[in-house]
Amino acid sequence: MKHRLVKPGQPKMGKPRRNPTKPSPIKPPTPDRKIGTALSQKLYEKIDLLNTLSAAISQSPRLTASLEATLERLLKITEADIGSIHLLDPATQDLVLSSSRGVTQSFIYNELRIPMGACLCGLAARIGEVVISDDLSKDDRLSRSACRDERFGSMISVPLKAREKTMGILTLYSRRSHAFSHANRQLLIAISHHVGAAIENSQLYSKTKESALMEERWLISQELHDNVAQSLAYLNMQTKLLEDRLQSELKNPALEELHQIRQVIQDTYEDVRNMLIDFRTQINEDESLEPVLKKYCEDFSARTGIRAEFVGDDPLPPLESSVRTQVFRMIQESLSNVRKHARAGKVTVTVHGADSGIRIAVCDNGNGFDPHAANDSAQQHVGLSIMKERAAHLNGTVRISTAPGRGTVVEIDIPLSRPKD
Repeated sequence: MKHRLVKPGQPKMGKPRRNPTKPSPIKPPTPDRKIGTALSQKLYEKIDLLNTLSAAISQSPRLTASLEATLERLLKITEADIGSIHLLDPATQDLVLSSSRGVTQSFIYNELRIPMGACLCGLAARIGEVVISDDLSKDDRLSRSACRDERFGSMISVPLKAREKTMGILTLYSRRSHAFSHANRQLLIAISHHVGAAIENSQLYSKTKESALMEERWLISQELHDNVAQSLAYLNMQTKLLEDRLQSELKNPALEELHQIRQVIQDTYEDVRNMLIDFRTQINEDESLEPVLKKYCEDFSARTGIRAEFVGDDPLPPLESSVRTQVFRMIQESLSNVRKHARAGKVTVTVHGADSGIRIAVCDNGNGFDPHAANDSAQQHVGLSIMKERAAHLNGTVRISTAPGRGTVVEIDIPLSRPKD
Protein backbone atom coordinates (compact mmCIF):
# COMPACT_ATOMS: atom_id res chain seq x y z
CA MET A 1 0.00 0.00 0.00
CA LYS A 2 1.43 3.27 -1.13
CA HIS A 3 1.35 6.31 1.02
CA ARG A 4 1.34 9.78 -0.45
CA LEU A 5 3.73 12.18 1.13
CA VAL A 6 2.15 15.32 2.48
CA LYS A 7 4.15 18.45 2.52
CA PRO A 8 4.15 20.58 5.62
CA GLY A 9 1.18 22.99 5.65
CA GLN A 10 -0.73 21.00 2.99
CA PRO A 11 -4.14 19.72 4.17
CA LYS A 12 -4.78 16.06 4.24
CA MET A 13 -7.04 14.57 1.57
CA GLY A 14 -10.49 13.36 2.54
CA LYS A 15 -14.02 14.70 3.11
CA PRO A 16 -14.10 18.46 3.44
CA ARG A 17 -14.91 19.66 6.91
CA ARG A 18 -18.14 21.66 7.40
CA ASN A 19 -17.89 25.16 8.75
CA PRO A 20 -19.97 25.01 11.93
CA THR A 21 -20.70 28.75 11.77
CA LYS A 22 -22.22 28.63 8.25
CA PRO A 23 -25.47 26.69 8.05
CA SER A 24 -26.32 24.70 4.99
CA PRO A 25 -28.75 26.44 2.58
CA ILE A 26 -32.37 25.32 2.99
CA LYS A 27 -34.45 24.96 -0.15
CA PRO A 28 -37.85 26.70 0.05
CA PRO A 29 -40.87 24.44 -0.21
CA THR A 30 -42.35 24.08 -3.65
CA PRO A 31 -45.36 26.43 -3.80
CA ASP A 32 -48.80 25.25 -4.76
CA ARG A 33 -49.14 26.61 -8.27
CA LYS A 34 -52.94 26.93 -8.11
CA ILE A 35 -52.87 28.97 -4.89
CA GLY A 36 -50.01 31.14 -6.11
CA THR A 37 -51.73 31.79 -9.44
CA ALA A 38 -54.98 32.75 -7.72
CA LEU A 39 -53.24 35.18 -5.35
CA SER A 40 -51.23 36.69 -8.18
CA GLN A 41 -54.37 37.09 -10.26
CA LYS A 42 -56.20 38.86 -7.40
CA LEU A 43 -53.24 41.19 -6.82
CA TYR A 44 -52.97 41.91 -10.52
CA GLU A 45 -56.69 42.67 -10.74
CA LYS A 46 -56.49 45.14 -7.87
CA ILE A 47 -53.45 46.91 -9.26
CA ASP A 48 -55.03 46.99 -12.70
CA LEU A 49 -58.25 48.33 -11.17
CA LEU A 50 -56.39 51.16 -9.43
CA ASN A 51 -54.52 52.11 -12.61
CA THR A 52 -57.59 51.90 -14.83
CA LEU A 53 -59.86 53.83 -12.50
CA SER A 54 -57.24 56.48 -11.79
CA ALA A 55 -56.86 57.13 -15.51
CA ALA A 56 -60.59 57.04 -16.21
CA ILE A 57 -61.52 59.28 -13.29
CA SER A 58 -58.84 61.87 -14.02
CA GLN A 59 -59.48 62.03 -17.77
CA SER A 60 -63.26 61.76 -18.07
CA PRO A 61 -65.07 65.14 -18.23
CA ARG A 62 -68.30 63.44 -17.16
CA LEU A 63 -68.32 62.82 -13.44
CA THR A 64 -71.42 60.61 -13.50
CA ALA A 65 -69.87 58.28 -16.08
CA SER A 66 -66.66 58.02 -14.02
CA LEU A 67 -68.53 57.19 -10.81
CA GLU A 68 -70.68 54.55 -12.49
CA ALA A 69 -67.61 52.93 -14.07
CA THR A 70 -65.96 52.90 -10.64
CA LEU A 71 -68.92 51.14 -9.05
CA GLU A 72 -69.10 48.63 -11.89
CA ARG A 73 -65.50 47.51 -11.42
CA LEU A 74 -65.67 47.54 -7.62
CA LEU A 75 -68.70 45.26 -7.54
CA LYS A 76 -66.83 42.70 -9.64
CA ILE A 77 -63.59 42.69 -7.72
CA THR A 78 -65.05 42.82 -4.19
CA GLU A 79 -67.98 40.51 -4.98
CA ALA A 80 -70.39 43.01 -3.40
CA ASP A 81 -74.05 43.00 -4.43
CA ILE A 82 -74.87 46.70 -4.46
CA GLY A 83 -72.88 49.92 -4.67
CA SER A 84 -73.78 53.59 -4.28
CA ILE A 85 -72.07 56.96 -4.25
CA HIS A 86 -73.57 59.95 -2.47
CA LEU A 87 -72.26 63.49 -2.95
CA LEU A 88 -72.41 66.14 -0.26
CA ASP A 89 -74.90 68.95 -0.90
CA PRO A 90 -73.12 72.07 0.42
CA ALA A 91 -76.41 73.91 0.93
CA THR A 92 -78.23 71.34 3.08
CA GLN A 93 -75.26 69.20 4.20
CA ASP A 94 -77.28 66.18 3.06
CA LEU A 95 -75.75 63.28 1.16
CA VAL A 96 -77.47 63.09 -2.24
CA LEU A 97 -77.46 59.87 -4.26
CA SER A 98 -75.40 60.47 -7.41
CA SER A 99 -74.60 57.01 -8.82
CA SER A 100 -75.66 53.47 -8.03
CA ARG A 101 -75.38 49.91 -9.29
CA GLY A 102 -77.63 46.94 -8.54
CA VAL A 103 -80.10 48.94 -6.45
CA THR A 104 -83.89 48.66 -6.45
CA GLN A 105 -86.33 51.54 -6.94
CA SER A 106 -87.28 51.25 -3.28
CA PHE A 107 -83.64 51.66 -2.24
CA ILE A 108 -83.27 54.74 -4.47
CA TYR A 109 -86.38 56.31 -2.95
CA ASN A 110 -85.25 55.66 0.63
CA GLU A 111 -81.59 56.59 0.13
CA LEU A 112 -81.98 59.54 -2.26
CA ARG A 113 -81.02 61.89 0.58
CA ILE A 114 -79.21 60.92 3.79
CA PRO A 115 -78.81 63.55 6.53
CA MET A 116 -75.25 64.10 7.71
CA GLY A 117 -74.52 61.74 10.61
CA ALA A 118 -77.61 59.59 10.06
CA CYS A 119 -77.17 55.82 10.11
CA LEU A 120 -73.88 54.21 9.07
CA CYS A 121 -73.33 56.07 5.79
CA GLY A 122 -74.02 59.45 7.36
CA LEU A 123 -71.70 58.53 10.22
CA ALA A 124 -68.84 57.83 7.79
CA ALA A 125 -69.34 61.27 6.21
CA ARG A 126 -69.54 63.05 9.57
CA ILE A 127 -66.43 61.52 11.17
CA GLY A 128 -64.50 61.28 7.89
CA GLU A 129 -63.46 57.69 8.49
CA VAL A 130 -64.30 54.25 7.15
CA VAL A 131 -67.38 52.67 8.75
CA ILE A 132 -67.81 48.92 8.38
CA SER A 133 -70.50 46.59 9.68
CA ASP A 134 -69.84 42.86 9.44
CA ASP A 135 -73.35 41.91 10.60
CA LEU A 136 -76.06 44.52 10.04
CA SER A 137 -78.66 42.44 11.84
CA LYS A 138 -76.78 43.01 15.11
CA ASP A 139 -75.56 46.56 14.54
CA ASP A 140 -77.24 49.11 16.83
CA ARG A 141 -75.93 51.99 14.68
CA LEU A 142 -78.30 51.01 11.85
CA SER A 143 -81.16 53.52 12.06
CA ARG A 144 -82.57 53.65 8.51
CA SER A 145 -84.79 50.96 7.06
CA ALA A 146 -83.25 50.58 3.59
CA CYS A 147 -80.56 48.05 4.59
CA ARG A 148 -83.06 45.99 6.60
CA ASP A 149 -85.61 46.02 3.79
CA GLU A 150 -82.99 44.84 1.30
CA ARG A 151 -81.76 42.22 3.83
CA PHE A 152 -78.10 43.11 3.57
CA GLY A 153 -75.67 41.16 5.71
CA SER A 154 -72.75 43.59 5.75
CA MET A 155 -71.64 46.94 4.38
CA ILE A 156 -68.68 49.26 4.17
CA SER A 157 -68.84 53.04 3.72
CA VAL A 158 -65.75 55.05 2.78
CA PRO A 159 -65.61 58.87 2.82
CA LEU A 160 -64.52 60.46 -0.45
CA LYS A 161 -62.08 63.21 0.41
CA ALA A 162 -60.18 65.92 -1.41
CA ARG A 163 -57.58 67.80 0.63
CA GLU A 164 -59.11 66.55 3.89
CA LYS A 165 -62.56 67.83 2.87
CA THR A 166 -65.31 65.21 2.61
CA MET A 167 -66.96 65.38 -0.82
CA GLY A 168 -69.23 62.35 -0.42
CA ILE A 169 -69.27 58.65 0.45
CA LEU A 170 -68.74 55.37 -1.39
CA THR A 171 -70.75 52.46 0.03
CA LEU A 172 -70.78 48.77 -0.88
CA TYR A 173 -73.33 46.27 0.41
CA SER A 174 -73.32 42.47 0.51
CA ARG A 175 -76.08 40.04 1.37
CA ARG A 176 -73.47 37.95 3.22
CA SER A 177 -72.13 38.73 6.66
CA HIS A 178 -68.38 39.42 7.06
CA ALA A 179 -68.06 39.95 3.30
CA PHE A 180 -65.45 42.73 3.27
CA SER A 181 -61.88 41.78 4.08
CA HIS A 182 -59.04 43.99 5.24
CA ALA A 183 -57.67 43.91 1.69
CA ASN A 184 -61.00 45.20 0.34
CA ARG A 185 -60.94 47.98 2.89
CA GLN A 186 -57.44 49.08 1.86
CA LEU A 187 -58.43 48.95 -1.81
CA LEU A 188 -61.49 51.15 -1.22
CA ILE A 189 -59.45 53.66 0.77
CA ALA A 190 -56.90 53.91 -2.05
CA ILE A 191 -59.63 54.41 -4.67
CA SER A 192 -61.53 56.91 -2.51
CA HIS A 193 -58.70 59.45 -2.77
CA HIS A 194 -58.86 59.36 -6.58
CA VAL A 195 -62.65 59.62 -6.59
CA GLY A 196 -62.62 62.51 -4.10
CA ALA A 197 -60.13 64.41 -6.26
CA ALA A 198 -62.25 63.73 -9.35
CA ILE A 199 -65.36 65.11 -7.62
CA GLU A 200 -63.52 68.26 -6.59
CA ASN A 201 -62.09 68.75 -10.09
CA SER A 202 -65.52 68.26 -11.64
CA GLN A 203 -67.11 70.78 -9.31
CA LEU A 204 -64.35 73.31 -9.96
CA TYR A 205 -64.75 72.76 -13.72
CA SER A 206 -68.52 73.29 -13.47
CA LYS A 207 -68.06 76.45 -11.42
CA THR A 208 -65.52 77.84 -13.88
CA LYS A 209 -67.69 77.00 -16.87
CA GLU A 210 -70.81 78.42 -15.23
CA SER A 211 -68.95 81.54 -14.15
CA ALA A 212 -67.67 82.13 -17.69
CA LEU A 213 -71.15 81.56 -19.12
CA MET A 214 -72.79 83.97 -16.66
CA GLU A 215 -70.11 86.59 -17.26
CA GLU A 216 -70.75 86.34 -21.00
CA ARG A 217 -74.52 86.64 -20.48
CA TRP A 218 -74.03 89.64 -18.21
CA LEU A 219 -71.90 91.40 -20.82
CA ILE A 220 -74.51 90.72 -23.50
CA SER A 221 -77.33 91.97 -21.29
CA GLN A 222 -75.33 95.10 -20.40
CA GLU A 223 -74.66 95.76 -24.07
CA LEU A 224 -78.35 95.38 -24.90
CA HIS A 225 -79.29 97.68 -22.05
CA ASP A 226 -76.79 100.39 -22.93
CA ASN A 227 -77.48 100.43 -26.66
CA VAL A 228 -80.50 98.61 -28.05
CA ALA A 229 -82.93 99.09 -25.17
CA GLN A 230 -82.17 102.80 -24.72
CA SER A 231 -82.37 103.44 -28.46
CA LEU A 232 -85.73 101.70 -28.69
CA ALA A 233 -87.02 103.67 -25.71
CA TYR A 234 -85.98 106.91 -27.40
CA LEU A 235 -87.55 105.91 -30.74
CA ASN A 236 -90.73 104.91 -28.96
CA MET A 237 -91.00 108.33 -27.31
CA GLN A 238 -90.21 110.26 -30.50
CA THR A 239 -92.66 108.24 -32.56
CA LYS A 240 -95.40 108.93 -30.03
CA LEU A 241 -94.77 112.69 -30.32
CA LEU A 242 -94.85 112.49 -34.11
CA GLU A 243 -98.03 110.45 -33.96
CA ASP A 244 -99.72 113.15 -31.84
CA ARG A 245 -98.73 115.87 -34.33
CA LEU A 246 -99.98 113.93 -37.35
CA GLN A 247 -103.24 113.17 -35.58
CA SER A 248 -103.92 116.84 -35.09
CA GLU A 249 -103.45 117.45 -38.84
CA LEU A 250 -105.69 114.50 -39.78
CA LYS A 251 -103.06 112.68 -41.80
CA ASN A 252 -104.86 109.31 -41.67
CA PRO A 253 -102.70 107.19 -44.03
CA ALA A 254 -99.46 108.38 -42.43
CA LEU A 255 -101.02 107.96 -39.01
CA GLU A 256 -101.84 104.32 -39.66
CA GLU A 257 -98.37 103.64 -41.01
CA LEU A 258 -96.78 105.34 -38.03
CA HIS A 259 -98.98 103.42 -35.63
CA GLN A 260 -97.71 100.14 -37.08
CA ILE A 261 -94.10 101.28 -36.78
CA ARG A 262 -94.67 102.27 -33.17
CA GLN A 263 -96.24 98.88 -32.44
CA VAL A 264 -93.20 97.08 -33.83
CA ILE A 265 -90.91 99.26 -31.74
CA GLN A 266 -93.01 98.63 -28.65
CA ASP A 267 -92.97 94.85 -29.21
CA THR A 268 -89.21 94.88 -29.79
CA TYR A 269 -88.68 96.91 -26.65
CA GLU A 270 -90.72 94.40 -24.64
CA ASP A 271 -88.71 91.54 -26.14
CA VAL A 272 -85.42 93.15 -25.18
CA ARG A 273 -86.66 94.01 -21.69
CA ASN A 274 -87.74 90.40 -21.08
CA MET A 275 -84.48 89.17 -22.58
CA LEU A 276 -82.55 91.27 -20.09
CA ILE A 277 -84.54 89.78 -17.21
CA ASP A 278 -83.99 86.25 -18.52
CA PHE A 279 -80.26 86.77 -18.94
CA ARG A 280 -79.89 88.13 -15.43
CA THR A 281 -81.93 85.36 -13.84
CA GLN A 282 -79.53 82.63 -12.73
CA ILE A 283 -79.38 79.63 -10.41
CA ASN A 284 -76.89 79.91 -7.60
CA GLU A 285 -74.77 76.91 -6.63
CA ASP A 286 -76.66 76.34 -3.39
CA GLU A 287 -80.13 76.61 -4.99
CA SER A 288 -82.19 73.71 -6.25
CA LEU A 289 -84.17 73.89 -9.48
CA GLU A 290 -87.72 73.68 -8.06
CA PRO A 291 -87.92 76.97 -6.08
CA VAL A 292 -86.15 78.91 -8.85
CA LEU A 293 -88.67 77.70 -11.44
CA LYS A 294 -91.59 78.42 -9.14
CA LYS A 295 -90.43 82.00 -8.57
CA TYR A 296 -89.68 82.49 -12.27
CA CYS A 297 -93.24 81.43 -13.17
CA GLU A 298 -94.59 83.93 -10.64
CA ASP A 299 -92.45 86.71 -12.15
CA PHE A 300 -93.49 85.67 -15.66
CA SER A 301 -97.16 86.02 -14.68
CA ALA A 302 -96.57 89.47 -13.21
CA ARG A 303 -94.66 90.70 -16.29
CA THR A 304 -96.86 89.30 -19.05
CA GLY A 305 -100.34 88.91 -17.59
CA ILE A 306 -100.27 85.22 -18.63
CA ARG A 307 -101.06 82.97 -15.66
CA ALA A 308 -98.08 80.61 -15.26
CA GLU A 309 -98.29 77.59 -12.94
CA PHE A 310 -95.40 75.37 -11.88
CA VAL A 311 -95.94 71.69 -11.01
CA GLY A 312 -92.86 69.67 -10.03
CA ASP A 313 -91.43 66.88 -7.94
CA ASP A 314 -89.88 67.92 -4.65
CA PRO A 315 -87.08 67.13 -4.62
CA LEU A 316 -86.05 66.54 -8.21
CA PRO A 317 -83.15 64.14 -8.89
CA PRO A 318 -79.76 65.85 -8.31
CA LEU A 319 -78.41 67.52 -11.45
CA GLU A 320 -74.95 68.68 -12.39
CA SER A 321 -74.67 72.47 -12.43
CA SER A 322 -74.29 72.70 -16.21
CA VAL A 323 -77.29 70.40 -16.81
CA ARG A 324 -79.42 72.35 -14.34
CA THR A 325 -78.63 75.62 -16.12
CA GLN A 326 -79.46 74.20 -19.55
CA VAL A 327 -82.79 72.83 -18.29
CA PHE A 328 -83.66 76.23 -16.82
CA ARG A 329 -82.78 78.02 -20.08
CA MET A 330 -84.97 75.63 -22.11
CA ILE A 331 -87.94 76.37 -19.87
CA GLN A 332 -87.22 80.09 -20.19
CA GLU A 333 -87.17 79.77 -23.98
CA SER A 334 -90.46 77.84 -23.97
CA LEU A 335 -92.17 80.53 -21.90
CA SER A 336 -90.67 83.23 -24.13
CA ASN A 337 -92.30 81.56 -27.14
CA VAL A 338 -95.62 81.48 -25.28
CA ARG A 339 -95.36 85.20 -24.57
CA LYS A 340 -94.42 86.16 -28.13
CA HIS A 341 -96.53 83.81 -30.24
CA ALA A 342 -99.20 81.87 -28.34
CA ARG A 343 -101.67 84.60 -27.28
CA ALA A 344 -102.39 82.35 -24.31
CA GLY A 345 -104.13 83.09 -21.04
CA LYS A 346 -102.51 80.26 -19.10
CA VAL A 347 -99.37 78.11 -19.26
CA THR A 348 -98.35 75.19 -17.05
CA VAL A 349 -94.73 74.12 -16.50
CA THR A 350 -94.44 70.51 -15.28
CA VAL A 351 -91.15 68.89 -14.25
CA HIS A 352 -90.98 65.25 -13.13
CA GLY A 353 -87.87 63.24 -12.29
CA ALA A 354 -86.98 59.55 -12.30
CA ASP A 355 -83.82 57.46 -11.95
CA SER A 356 -83.32 57.53 -15.73
CA GLY A 357 -83.89 61.24 -16.27
CA ILE A 358 -86.25 64.17 -16.05
CA ARG A 359 -89.24 65.11 -18.20
CA ILE A 360 -90.39 68.69 -18.76
CA ALA A 361 -93.70 69.76 -20.26
CA VAL A 362 -94.73 73.35 -21.07
CA CYS A 363 -98.41 73.43 -21.98
CA ASP A 364 -100.34 76.58 -23.02
CA ASN A 365 -103.95 77.22 -24.04
CA GLY A 366 -103.01 79.59 -26.85
CA ASN A 367 -103.77 79.65 -30.54
CA GLY A 368 -101.26 76.92 -31.48
CA PHE A 369 -99.76 76.70 -34.96
CA ASP A 370 -99.25 74.40 -37.92
CA PRO A 371 -96.03 72.44 -37.19
CA HIS A 372 -95.46 71.90 -40.94
CA ALA A 373 -95.67 75.62 -41.59
CA ALA A 374 -93.31 76.21 -38.67
CA ASN A 375 -90.58 74.34 -40.53
CA ASP A 376 -90.81 76.98 -43.26
CA SER A 377 -90.76 79.88 -40.80
CA ALA A 378 -87.42 79.43 -39.09
CA GLN A 379 -87.18 83.04 -37.96
CA GLN A 380 -90.55 83.00 -36.18
CA HIS A 381 -89.81 79.75 -34.37
CA VAL A 382 -86.09 80.14 -33.80
CA GLY A 383 -86.73 79.49 -30.12
CA LEU A 384 -87.73 75.91 -30.90
CA SER A 385 -84.44 75.36 -32.72
CA ILE A 386 -82.49 76.75 -29.75
CA MET A 387 -84.30 74.38 -27.38
CA LYS A 388 -83.58 71.38 -29.61
CA GLU A 389 -79.89 72.31 -29.76
CA ARG A 390 -79.70 72.60 -25.97
CA ALA A 391 -81.46 69.25 -25.50
CA ALA A 392 -79.24 67.54 -28.09
CA HIS A 393 -76.17 68.81 -26.19
CA LEU A 394 -77.47 66.83 -23.18
CA ASN A 395 -78.42 63.81 -25.34
CA GLY A 396 -82.07 64.72 -24.79
CA THR A 397 -85.05 65.20 -27.09
CA VAL A 398 -87.74 67.85 -27.70
CA ARG A 399 -91.24 67.06 -28.99
CA ILE A 400 -93.87 69.59 -30.09
CA SER A 401 -97.59 68.78 -30.04
CA THR A 402 -99.74 71.55 -31.50
CA ALA A 403 -102.45 72.46 -33.97
CA PRO A 404 -104.13 75.76 -34.91
CA GLY A 405 -106.54 76.77 -32.16
CA ARG A 406 -105.57 73.91 -29.80
CA GLY A 407 -102.64 75.29 -27.86
CA THR A 408 -99.10 73.91 -27.74
CA VAL A 409 -97.31 71.31 -25.62
CA VAL A 410 -93.51 71.24 -25.58
CA GLU A 411 -92.08 68.03 -24.04
CA ILE A 412 -88.38 67.80 -23.18
CA ASP A 413 -86.70 64.57 -22.01
CA ILE A 414 -83.20 64.77 -20.50
CA PRO A 415 -81.41 61.55 -19.44
CA LEU A 416 -79.49 61.70 -16.15
CA SER A 417 -77.05 58.97 -17.13
CA ARG A 418 -75.59 60.10 -20.41
CA PRO A 419 -73.55 57.85 -22.70
CA LYS A 420 -69.78 58.08 -22.56
CA ASP A 421 -67.99 60.06 -25.24
